[in-house]
Amino acid sequence: MLTALGALLVIGACTTLGLSARAKMRRRIAVLSAMLDAIAFLRAEIEGPHTPLPELIDALAHSENPDQSQLFREMQRRMERMPRMSLGYHWSSTVRDFAEDLCLGQEETGVLRDASSFLGRYDAGQQLECLKYTAARLESCRKQACLAYRQHGNVYRTCGIAAGIFMVLILI
Repeated sequence: MLTALGALLVIGACTTLGLSARAKMRRRIAVLSAMLDAIAFLRAEIEGPHTPLPELIDALAHSENPDQSQLFREMQRRMERMPRMSLGYHWSSTVRDFAEDLCLGQEETGVLRDASSFLGRYDAGQQLECLKYTAARLESCRKQACLAYRQHGNVYRTCGIAAGIFMVLILI
């Protein structure tokens, strides 16, 4: 009886690891979509009413999207705590610090951090061009993440179950 319970626990643990890896892939896609929406919002507000960037950060901090609000709320908090530092510094450091929580890879983190180098520094036209470029790069990352999920998502789940069964067979 105890052996069966142990076997069930091992299989369950390995299955959970596989499902966790699959969920991280899915979360990465969701976060990339949220960041693309944030970039689109920034572009629309800079192009239209010319809303100042601190107000845009505040609006994104109060977004209904939890990924956007988590990132931009922290960015806003850092801006309030250290007002002498530039928006670019706060943007870059916040993205760097939250990359793992948001399941972002190095490429996506780099793309988002690159955006810090031009936001608030140039005229609206140049900012819009750079945001357009950032959105194109993020969309490319999102497409790659979707492709990886389609190709490997089920493999992670299945391999987790198979690894659990294999371990039980070895241990018995």
